[in-house]
Amino acid sequence: MDINPQYTLDKSGNPVGVFISIEEWQQISQELHLELPQWQKDALDAELDAIETTPNYLHKWEDVKKQLLA
Repeated sequence: MDINPQYTLDKSGNPVGVFISIEEWQQISQELHLELPQWQKDALDAELDAIETTPNYLHKWEDVKKQLLA
């Protein structure tokens, strides 16, 4: 299995979180026989709904990077 994580860093550059695609998570959870609890499914559904219904809910990385470096 090929996993391509993206890391979230704090202001000091220390890794504090990790992001993997849902496809990668599904592969991992199937291999480990993990099932998401209902509250996590509900949270994911709420995020997906916000993405679909709220303009500019997500920002392009290049735009965020410009703001951070300004």
